[in-house]
Amino acid sequence: MKFKINPKNCPPKNGGGNAKLVINASLVLSVLCGVPSCTDEIENEIVENNAKMQEFDASDGTLRLGKRIPNPYSLKVVQQAYNELAEQSGLRSCETLAPTHLYLKFAPKNLEELRLLESDTTLYFYNYPLDVELIGEGGGYHDPSLPDTVPTYQYVCVPIDHPLPEVEYEVLDEVYYEEEEGGLRSGSAISWEQLEEKAYLLAGDSSIISTPETRGSQWRAQGFLYYYDSRKNASEPLVGVPVRMRYHLITYQNCTDKNGYFRSEKKRRGDCKYSIEWKRDAFRIRPNTGLSTADYVIQENKSSVNKTFRPDENINQWFYATVFRGTHHYFYEDVYGLPRPQNNMEIRASNHSDKDNGLFETGGSTEVHIYRNDRNSKEITETVFHELTHSAHYDKTSYSTYSNTKTIIKDSWACAVAYVMTVDMYGSNSRYYDKNQYTGLIIDLNDDDTTYAEEYKTGDYVKGYSLQQLWNVVKSSKTVDAFKTNLKNFYSNETEQYLDDLFSYWGW
Repeated sequence: MKFKINPKNCPPKNGGGNAKLVINASLVLSVLCGVPSCTDEIENEIVENNAKMQEFDASDGTLRLGKRIPNPYSLKVVQQAYNELAEQSGLRSCETLAPTHLYLKFAPKNLEELRLLESDTTLYFYNYPLDVELIGEGGGYHDPSLPDTVPTYQYVCVPIDHPLPEVEYEVLDEVYYEEEEGGLRSGSAISWEQLEEKAYLLAGDSSIISTPETRGSQWRAQGFLYYYDSRKNASEPLVGVPVRMRYHLITYQNCTDKNGYFRSEKKRRGDCKYSIEWKRDAFRIRPNTGLSTADYVIQENKSSVNKTFRPDENINQWFYATVFRGTHHYFYEDVYGLPRPQNNMEIRASNHSDKDNGLFETGGSTEVHIYRNDRNSKEITETVFHELTHSAHYDKTSYSTYSNTKTIIKDSWACAVAYVMTVDMYGSNSRYYDKNQYTGLIIDLNDDDTTYAEEYKTGDYVKGYSLQQLWNVVKSSKTVDAFKTNLKNFYSNETEQYLDDLFSYWGW
């Protein structure tokens, strides 16, 4: 069934917001109880799907999509399961189940429509169909029938009455699912546990009852994610990564803690598929030339996951993990009370070399670009901090103010913040500055070192200006002269007698 959204036929917009479409059960066909051909249809579907062995290459050459697999939560399957259980139990009346969810395939036409889908953080969109076999580990899948300039299809399971944005979609299947254990919401004598198990068996999936010894047993999907730091030559916990734990169409998600550990809040039966997306509510990481969020299918396994992202195993995913780690730190960890980067930040991570290590792009849209350039973890992370500092500066002033602020101020400020935050993460940092654009003046205002940041020459006797104080000066100063004046007027400092010498050294 297809429901095509035409903007001219959509409900009127209210208050300038996006018009919403609400899916109602009346829009979909109910499956009638007792249809004698249902079992045959399911069996035929299994045979037919097993004969379809289409495989598609992912963009990174690792993830494959294999044969389609029956969905035990399909309303058709669950209804047949209910009918058979009702007959076995001797129930005189047979209930017609109504769909609780819909399995949808969205077709965003551009990045704006993709972002519109992604803005609903209560839904879990996937770049690939949820009713196919996943082969191997990888990410970056793009449907081969679509050009690279168009976002790939987005697959999702949504509650029946969930509001949807104005993006073209197709109903792939009607779904029945009970979140809570016990009886059905209708009050039937048949329990949801019984119904779910029967539906799994009808769909040809015995993982829910794997052995007589484990029949009915429940377990929590869980695991650890680690990151190999190429500068420290050591593995460390990967913090804050949202991990998806999927049972056919049903998804649970939890973020890794400070130890890199995650687990589902709900115990389940059956096999689980683990995957991640390199994003949080505040930001998302995309490939430099791709439109979808960078993602990764870890593995399909009932046991717990233990995964380390290493550059020698998958350089692309290791790079995404590097960028994620630095970005997550800036958004969610202690950054001396400094402003966070702008919300809903788009970060482009390019594994290719570029003349620059990073770029903060303003104009019609704002994006941060990070280039790997064969650098180690520390070097890439410092670039992430640098460019995100530009984003915070831009977001907390204005386009006009930021654009008219002298480049030497913007880049010297970003250098200072990146330097301090990198020291916090690595314990030390090398200082490389110049006297044209990326000066060390602001870090010299902050540190207690008596040597200049560039050449380590004795003579820097200024110290003790906090990063918060310096930020207040930066955001209020468009020119070098204004920066000098504001610094002297805003704050008293026991070393301010040496300010002129410091400014002179750096050519301010």
